[in-house]
Amino acid sequence: MKTWELIANMIKEQGIEYVFGIGDTDLQLYADQVKGLNAINLRYEGSAPFMAMAYSRLTGKPGVCSGSSGPGVASLVPGALEAFSGCVPMIIFAPSINQKTEGMGEFQECDQIGMMKPVTKWSARITDIERIPWFVERAFSIAMNGQPGPVFLEMPINLGGKLTSGILVDVEPLQNYKPVKKIRTAGDPILIKDAVELLHSAKYPVIIAGNGLVSAKAHNNFRNFIELLGIPFLTTPGGRGIVEESHPLSLGVCGIYRTEHAKNYYKVADLVISIGSRNEGFQSHSWADFPLGAKFIQIDISPFEIGRNWKPDVAIVGDADLVLQQLLENLKSGYSHILNNQSYLERERIQELAKKKENYEKEVDKECLSEEIPIPAKRIVHEVSKVFGENTILVNENGSQDTWSYCYPYYKIQKGSSCIPVAEQTCMGMGVVGAIAAKLVNPDKKVVCIVGDGAFQMYMKELPTAAQYKAGCTWIVLNNSAFGWIKYNQLKFAGKDISTFKIQPDFVKWAEACNCSGIRVEQPSETKPALEKALQLNEKGIPVVLDIITGLDLSHFEKAL
Repeated sequence: MKTWELIANMIKEQGIEYVFGIGDTDLQLYADQVKGLNAINLRYEGSAPFMAMAYSRLTGKPGVCSGSSGPGVASLVPGALEAFSGCVPMIIFAPSINQKTEGMGEFQECDQIGMMKPVTKWSARITDIERIPWFVERAFSIAMNGQPGPVFLEMPINLGGKLTSGILVDVEPLQNYKPVKKIRTAGDPILIKDAVELLHSAKYPVIIAGNGLVSAKAHNNFRNFIELLGIPFLTTPGGRGIVEESHPLSLGVCGIYRTEHAKNYYKVADLVISIGSRNEGFQSHSWADFPLGAKFIQIDISPFEIGRNWKPDVAIVGDADLVLQQLLENLKSGYSHILNNQSYLERERIQELAKKKENYEKEVDKECLSEEIPIPAKRIVHEVSKVFGENTILVNENGSQDTWSYCYPYYKIQKGSSCIPVAEQTCMGMGVVGAIAAKLVNPDKKVVCIVGDGAFQMYMKELPTAAQYKAGCTWIVLNNSAFGWIKYNQLKFAGKDISTFKIQPDFVKWAEACNCSGIRVEQPSETKPALEKALQLNEKGIPVVLDIITGLDLSHFEKAL
């Protein structure tokens, strides 16, 4: 077996279905020859890690991508940075120059490991043919275990061979290969009991549900936990989808995306429970969002994150799903007399909260009936939420108007739905290409990406990829002919606007040129029919771009900031 062929087979044995790249590496070529492994060939190397992130978010497995040496690897750095920020397990493979002539000015010679080291958990070079299995197994183990994250592996040409002329390797037969398993750790039993004591004494507890819950696939135990105790919860953007936002206990997203009814409950909380969240600046209003006098329980997979921002009264290091299971067992066995078998829906404070939530949703419904032109972004986002509904994967972007899609109930994560957010680095374009990967992974789900025209232009080069693989997803392009935040800052602080795009492409024509469908929307009454048409086309495997003309409205976020 050839060296890169061996790696492709080991990836397949890990249960990975896709390898993302532009098709110019040995890994991509051999991946297409391994049954059950598919090489997704893109238009731009920089798209590959973003698609691998979306794959990982939906499957819980490490995403895999590759790039050619030199500038190819450099193009992967922003995606590695985003994955590192979002604690997303990923393996990046690349060839490198011949070790025998290193330092002599080889073609595309550069310090690839040096580039990747700051934005990965581990960056290494395969040093010997016989050690390939060790390096690959080590890469998967590091990426998956503890606080997940990306890993970079390079293989010199003198070990991997030149393109299509690989070097043979004699290794242990693959039928004896045992895939690397994720190691899950439970919490300290003493600290579990301390946390239960705080839960018992709290009258107004609240949970901040982070990305770590989704990464741990803790959906069932989290639902059981909040319903047993009747604890309302906020999510970070990364925690969104752990339980549907139509749930009576959901308060929406925290930090700058927090809505008024959530703010009112949160500020009187006497116990905050953070699960799987770093509680970064955007998620905490730069750490100002902590209820006065409240106790704090912090649960995280990484000891490094404990006490990094707010100092916890009880800190539990462990897998979020296992820790929740421990808490549930302790609550049910030692405190069943306190719970009284009363449904959380029967409790007065939950009924009061549910009523306020219902009233707030009605206010937003009314607010989003505006017939204003250009169409307000919040109305567009609200319409998308209603038309796409359940069983939808929302792929977020980073911009100005698309941030309405982070705000419940303007967009509501409903039953059977999930969310793929950008991480804290907020690399623009991640959502544009992530939507394609989402549709490949879950072809039976509706997939929608809400994106500004600025971010869309950065990665709309991948529309032909969506058409090629019949990835029937929809991009809602909120078109205000500008980078919204940049325009806002220029107007507010400099008194002039130099960010408006003087030449704007015709997104409908671009979509059609890429074998996708394009629809332009200018009137509020056109929005719903266009969305329904998009879903019909998506069912046929046709990607759709909705170019919807909107303005710049940052009123909600001005108040938040």
